[in-house]
Amino acid sequence: MVLNRYRENVKGYLEAIVRPLARAGVTPNQITVLGLLISLTGAYFFYRGEQVIAALVLLLGSLVDALDGTLARLTGKTSRFGAFLDSTFDRISDGAVLFGIALGNLADWRVAFIAFMGSYLVSYERCRAELAGSGRLAVGIAERAERLLIIIITALFGHVEYGIYAVAVLAWVTVLQRLYAAYQRLKE
Repeated sequence: MVLNRYRENVKGYLEAIVRPLARAGVTPNQITVLGLLISLTGAYFFYRGEQVIAALVLLLGSLVDALDGTLARLTGKTSRFGAFLDSTFDRISDGAVLFGIALGNLADWRVAFIAFMGSYLVSYERCRAELAGSGRLAVGIAERAERLLIIIITALFGHVEYGIYAVAVLAWVTVLQRLYAAYQRLKE
């Protein structure tokens, strides 16, 4: 939610990056798959205990993740399946990163699991509330971009365990914020 206000500022930069990709015939779904592969690579580096490399890889993955939607809009190739694929791969990426951190003993696995559950509930609540008719439910202090940024920054400083604690707390705060917002919008 916090980073949403900056999206419009970077729109022009993202479009400049995707224009050559569009001319080359790259599809949004190909970019989505590439983003997942990069995130899985970052998860692997976390597993190996190489936090800084993992953070840099995830930073690249975050950039790539921002490109698929921009490419789809720019080329007129937006699709419901493309949005579904992107969302599915985002969940795989989130889980893999948290799993890699836990397996690499970079953070307490129990806290990583709490962060994992909160992160998944944030996404689930939005989907379920929107299907129930709440309208767009992009509310809360820590959407995916914020949570990923916390992990990247703390890993760059070699202390991803602090990031996992922060993500665990902020994800659950976001869960409560969305629960309340959905209640306000959907109560009869």
